[in-house]
Amino acid sequence: DAPAGANTGASTGAGAAVGADQPSPCITLKNMFDPAQMKTNEQMWVEINEDVRDECSKHGEILHMQVDAHSQGIVYVKFDSAAAAASARQTLNMRWFAGRLITCDFTPSHVYDAQFRL
Repeated sequence: DAPAGANTGASTGAGAAVGADQPSPCITLKNMFDPAQMKTNEQMWVEINEDVRDECSKHGEILHMQVDAHSQGIVYVKFDSAAAAASARQTLNMRWFAGRLITCDFTPSHVYDAQFRL
């Protein structure tokens, strides 16, 4: 049996806490948008996509990005290097965006790649 509080790896989603602080080329941005607003404003999808791409591209080349339409404001980003992702995470974690406090965690590459079949 694993000790109390140990991470057994049972979590499988790309936004899972597994590796949240372990540098990886992949990050998960949370609380980026209100899903209820996204359903009523199609232009918000374009704006979120453009805003995240613009901000993240300041830190390195983006290889893949996905706004999760069926989430509570999650955006996934894969950079060309862990250093680029670490720079983005340092800038974006605990930052206010459109009146919402966002968080940013690393996502292990193998988990990200499996989620998006990369």
